Amino acid sequence: MRCPKCDHSQSSTVECEACGLIFARYKAVQERRRKAAQENLREKHSGSGLKISSVAVLVLVTVAATYFFTSRKTETHSVVQPSVSSSAPALPPTQATKVSSPKTSSNSRTAPARHGLSIADAGQATVSIETPFGSGSGFFIRDEWIVTNRHVIEMDSVKVKKAKKEFKKAKRYADLEEQKLRGYRKKLHTIPDGPAKSQLVMIIEQKEQELSDALVKLQRIEDQLNRLDQPILASDIKIILADGNEYFANYLLTSDNYDLAILSLFAGNHKVLQPGRKSLAQGDKVYTIGSPVGLRQTVTSGIFSGYRKRENDDRVLLQTDAPINPGNSGGPLINEQGYVYGINTSIIANTEGIGFAIPINAVYTEFASAIQ
Repeated sequence: MRCPKCDHSQSSTVECEACGLIFARYKAVQERRRKAAQENLREKHSGSGLKISSVAVLVLVTVAATYFFTSRKTETHSVVQPSVSSSAPALPPTQATKVSSPKTSSNSRTAPARHGLSIADAGQATVSIETPFGSGSGFFIRDEWIVTNRHVIEMDSVKVKKAKKEFKKAKRYADLEEQKLRGYRKKLHTIPDGPAKSQLVMIIEQKEQELSDALVKLQRIEDQLNRLDQPILASDIKIILADGNEYFANYLLTSDNYDLAILSLFAGNHKVLQPGRKSLAQGDKVYTIGSPVGLRQTVTSGIFSGYRKRENDDRVLLQTDAPINPGNSGGPLINEQGYVYGINTSIIANTEGIGFAIPINAVYTEFASAIQ
């Protein structure tokens, strides 16, 4: 062992027998000095302009990815809050301009209700739906037809545009980081051999690795964004039954008027939810079934709060305090007898206990030619 201070040579590795230097303490001091020098060098070569670290790149990548691909929430609507009439019927949206007293549904386009199901059997009629960019729920209204929300199987164009903007920003940060690295490499040739040059080499290697990782994530996101420019096909939509069996949809139809879509699945016999024959009354107990945050076949309960008109088109929605969470979209809103009254579709942002469903009659109105 040679003392780094006095150059005395000895066998002990604890303390210098000549000058009394404690080797471990000396090493710790030198390590602190090395780190301080490295930080100073980082600041020196960062310049006085915009300081963009590879951490910023990764943060932006995460923001872009999380915002669009992993945090897709149910849609929100602006809803007028008129006084609620407990006698309002579940009118088809085409008749939503008027609220009248409850009566048995006689809409010829509505499928005749035969019998309800137990809550457990209603769960067997509910499916999980997965697409390349998100997930939701749906349920059988015919043995071969599943209804869900359109926003479950289609991306909102406004959100797509915003995600692409965030991606371009992240890509720009990555480009700036690469420019900084080129500056570091150029500076490296002007520094004489020694600790400063060695430290700069370490910095360059670390930042190159961080940038490489960020670029891989950026490429993955870019590929996903490019896929969104292509129209989704039925074969892109995975349907997961209550028993866990997975299939791809055979056919897809969407509504131009409502947040609704139907999928065909030709695979065996299935439990089918029948539409309610009577109007819901304010205070009636209702249930939602779906896959909130990926938890399949989740049943939650609440009460029917009333009928509400949407502000933009006066169409009627069913309001409930039963939880409607991300992943529940497209699932059924049923009563205690297992009759379906609505398709869970939206919440009001930043609120709890206020969810909405599209009346089931709208499905039979919109897709009459396909499902009759």
